[in-house]
Amino acid sequence: MKSLRLLPIAFLFLMSYSTIAQVSGSPREFETTTEMYNQIRKIINTREIAAYEIDWENVKGSPYLHEEYKLAKFYVANKSYGNIMMRFNTYTDEVELMPEEIDGEIGALMKIDGSRVAFGNKMLKLLSYTDEDGNADKGYFLVLNSADNLNLLLKKKCIFSPNEKALTANQADRKAKFTQYDYYYILKDGTPIAVTPKKKSITSIFPDKKNEIKEYIKSEKLKLKKQEDFAKLVDYIASISNM
Repeated sequence: MKSLRLLPIAFLFLMSYSTIAQVSGSPREFETTTEMYNQIRKIINTREIAAYEIDWENVKGSPYLHEEYKLAKFYVANKSYGNIMMRFNTYTDEVELMPEEIDGEIGALMKIDGSRVAFGNKMLKLLSYTDEDGNADKGYFLVLNSADNLNLLLKKKCIFSPNEKALTANQADRKAKFTQYDYYYILKDGTPIAVTPKKKSITSIFPDKKNEIKEYIKSEKLKLKKQEDFAKLVDYIASISNM
């Protein structure tokens, strides 16, 4: 039975943004992955925090947005740290860096204010917000629409359920599994506001645009439970709003 150990955070950014901005070469693109890691090493350290075991051969589902590492670009404000292989772990809410060596430690970006990660045309933004339970938190959001002045955000949350042995002979053992859940937010005036894909929820955020929103949904025959339709509606609201 193959069992792997995950490190929730192995690489930590230990300096503030002001310090990061002073690192030689930080604002430019790097020519090689090795050069990238050499620059990042100047502002990180390694530390092992509460490693946990996952038996990957006997678990259903996945904690990752995409299972494979993908070339992505990391930004702090408008400064780019170039392209590097990363993947987003929805269970730990961390962006993991691909290890330089096979079986090497898994690194994760520290949550620095003003940072974001671009996976091709998909953008992850780090934002402070109030979660569905009313608690203040900081986490990564996927930006689903194209407008600059108003964003539809998707918060991916993942629950891990451990395996359970059957209580009787007539029952089967239940495998451990990861289950991902989607939560939507509207980024308005820099603040994520919880929203559901329903007309009433949307119009409560934009009461002065209530009639236009309803008419647009009707004329375009939008199904808000479809992400692309929901994103299209938010782009429309952005186009008629003075923000």
